[in-house]
Amino acid sequence: MKRNHNRYMFGLGTVGRDMLYTMVSMYLLFFLTDILNLPDSTMWLMTGAMTILRVFDAVNDPIMGVLVDNTHTRFGKFKPWIVIGGIIGGILTVLLFCDFGLHGAGYVTIFVILYLLWDFTYGANDIAYWSMLPSLTLDQKEREKTGSFARICANIG
Repeated sequence: MKRNHNRYMFGLGTVGRDMLYTMVSMYLLFFLTDILNLPDSTMWLMTGAMTILRVFDAVNDPIMGVLVDNTHTRFGKFKPWIVIGGIIGGILTVLLFCDFGLHGAGYVTIFVILYLLWDFTYGANDIAYWSMLPSLTLDQKEREKTGSFARICANIG
């Protein structure tokens, strides 16, 4: 029973986290173009900024892996990153979809800062979460079942 409980709880933990990521991935561009109705000149700046931020994402993940691996707290190595990444990431998700009344370079600057922080906190949460999987059980088959169930739940989110 304990094995199944761990499997289900670990899998269900991915639903909300991945739901936020999916929302940002799917609706952020729609929000910028159709809701905020940003002008073309600002969207060109946003395109350049998003390209640079994607490069940051490729560099950020290995760095987060090292940070998570070298974390030693009384709460463990994974929990601080999961909790901090989840709470701050949730707040930043809301802020990404706010209209600050800025235009042009001012809006792009605020957006880049918010998105950079959001990407960092999501990466911290995601890497710590999936790094926790091997520590849940020593049984390789159970680990595979838990990981498979978690991926199914992540796709639902």
